[in-house]
Amino acid sequence: MIYCLGPRGSYSEIAAKVFSKILGENNIVCCNSIYDVFQYLEGSKGNTYGVVPSENSIEGSVSLTQDLLLEFYPKIRIYGELDININHCLVGYNREKIKRVYSHPQALAQCRKYIKKYGWEVVPVSSTAKAVKLVRSMGSEEVGAIASKEAARLYNLKILEEGIQDYKNNTTRFILIGKKGLKLNLKGEGMKKSTVILKLIEDRPGALYEILKVFNDFKVNLTRIESRPSKEELGNYIFYIDYITPKNEGDLLKELERHVAYIKHLGCYRVFSKS
Repeated sequence: MIYCLGPRGSYSEIAAKVFSKILGENNIVCCNSIYDVFQYLEGSKGNTYGVVPSENSIEGSVSLTQDLLLEFYPKIRIYGELDININHCLVGYNREKIKRVYSHPQALAQCRKYIKKYGWEVVPVSSTAKAVKLVRSMGSEEVGAIASKEAARLYNLKILEEGIQDYKNNTTRFILIGKKGLKLNLKGEGMKKSTVILKLIEDRPGALYEILKVFNDFKVNLTRIESRPSKEELGNYIFYIDYITPKNEGDLLKELERHVAYIKHLGCYRVFSKS
């Protein structure tokens, strides 16, 4: 079983379908929220997975996903990564009569210039597919949705315009997550990445430099580094770091432990392609 953010027609479901072919698992369950995906996984048994958005090339990281990776650690780990090209469409009845558009907050932000051009009111909802369902149920020419072509076709609404995102190179990274200890028997080789969350021992000059120097000494290529509030006190941060997994990762982690208050290893995982 694979849980993903729904309803049907969402970009998360599109990513889940790709992962389903890789895993040989055809049972996809659409959830109401990203939090629900994590929560259902936590209470699941057997080979059960989740697919959630992690990062977008225009709007950056999906904050809720990053926070939940920490909240549900060590029970939930990362098992795979997949990039999906995002082609937002204006969906509805009549573009000239639209007054309000519905979509996920990230999709609305990715189409900011287009929305401003028409002066529409924006209404954020939990997913792009949910926006299409709402517009369909309203049946009004004054509302529209920003979503995928798949969602428009699924809910039998018109695609009024394609490719409305502000930047054409719009890609969202999705991660495959599951409970600790799952065994994936995947054929072939591919690039492997790892993700860690770490907290510095203290806020002092050079503290972050010491961490980065460890990666440099081990000749490890970092692919992302991001600070997030620790939620302990204002000005206190933790760091999310993605890197290409080295063969001597165990030695790398031991050396990092000497310089941090804690380090949480979220997984060593394969990077997959859509094709």
